[in-house]
Amino acid sequence: MQHLNRIKTLCLILFSTGCLISFSYSQVEAVVKGKVVNENGIPVKSASVKLGNTDARTNSTGFFIAKTTSFPAKLTVNHPLYVEYTYMVTLPERWKDTIRVLVILTGKEKELEEVTVSAEKVFWVYPQKQANVLDFILQPDNGILLCCSDENRYFMRSLNAEGEKINETPIRSHPKKLYRDCTETIHLVYSDSIYETTLVNNCIGFFEPRETPGIFNLLQSCVYKDNRNLIKYTYSQKDQSIEYTSIDIQTRKARTMYIGENHLRNKALEEFGSDNNISDEQLFHTLDPELIRIVRSKWAKRKLYEQVLTRPVYIPLFEVNDSLVIFNHINDSAVVFTKEGVFVRSFPIFYQYFDGWENELITNLEKTKLYARYKENGLTILREINPTNGKTEQLIRLEKHVFPEHLQIQGNSIYYIYKDYLDQSMHYLYKQYLE
Repeated sequence: MQHLNRIKTLCLILFSTGCLISFSYSQVEAVVKGKVVNENGIPVKSASVKLGNTDARTNSTGFFIAKTTSFPAKLTVNHPLYVEYTYMVTLPERWKDTIRVLVILTGKEKELEEVTVSAEKVFWVYPQKQANVLDFILQPDNGILLCCSDENRYFMRSLNAEGEKINETPIRSHPKKLYRDCTETIHLVYSDSIYETTLVNNCIGFFEPRETPGIFNLLQSCVYKDNRNLIKYTYSQKDQSIEYTSIDIQTRKARTMYIGENHLRNKALEEFGSDNNISDEQLFHTLDPELIRIVRSKWAKRKLYEQVLTRPVYIPLFEVNDSLVIFNHINDSAVVFTKEGVFVRSFPIFYQYFDGWENELITNLEKTKLYARYKENGLTILREINPTNGKTEQLIRLEKHVFPEHLQIQGNSIYYIYKDYLDQSMHYLYKQYLE
């Protein structure tokens, strides 16, 4: 009953409170002047420089000049004796014709740590060939909760840190996923219902099902909860915005914590959608050849608007260390709050402009580290993001399996599900050590 009361309380609080298109900062051509030196301050000549689509090379004094009209622009500097340097060049708050940058190259013997997970560091977590792993959730005690099937039977299984089965409970067929809500409660989600789970005498138990998607969407809207506050979000697809609200659990008083949106972008999208709005009658009953051409063009633009330009914006909130951080990828900024929802500071972010950005951030189970996910030829790359300044640090390449799913990180290990390329019906759970 305690678990049931908790979810009822959470739902009551929530109920009672009632394209991504790349826009440049400027289309005016800007000149970027830079100097490339090594760690000792000695100029590096003949280094190749790439700024967006512009190529340049440093002279004998380490200087280069490049021009671009699109910001932020990726700056890449290469030299055979040094580690590749990458950076996002942005326009300053007070725009000037010339932007100056200083590039410090590191010798290859001091290369920034790049972790490549080799085959020797990859382990099959649950080596049961007949077990098809549908989903999993890591536990704080290093255990794992599995949702899996054996032939035509479905189970939830609890594993210890070594991947050995502790217990299991039969479940209905064809579950969609496991979900951990903001109260750390785990739910088993189906297309038509959702079950709250609990441990009873070291066995997995379930409460009465609730209908989805209503209850599931409600649980998803809660992103943080402690003894005093609950933080939830509401998303407006029409306005392309997300609003975070902080709720005092005792008084039920709610206040707006943050609104993430881009007014100019939203206005442009609204005008684009309005200009290309056509009716079925125009589409199917137009006979004039010129009008047919115009209607078809508008129809194509309308589909672009509906399927690409107005897809949900990605402005997630994460608990990292002792703070709550909102990453506003529309406005290239991260905003830091206390756990009471009080604004602390903000800083710029530009990791989302690196090639292959998957529009996904991942925190480790300990909530101390943050990673951005990228795709390169089917392989997954993670860049560790410093949550205090948004800069990229350690680079992790997962080179054993292509297209890993449901990545979760705990300690020095990455866990993921991989679909066997010889038997597409089977999913296996792997663990890869980073050290």
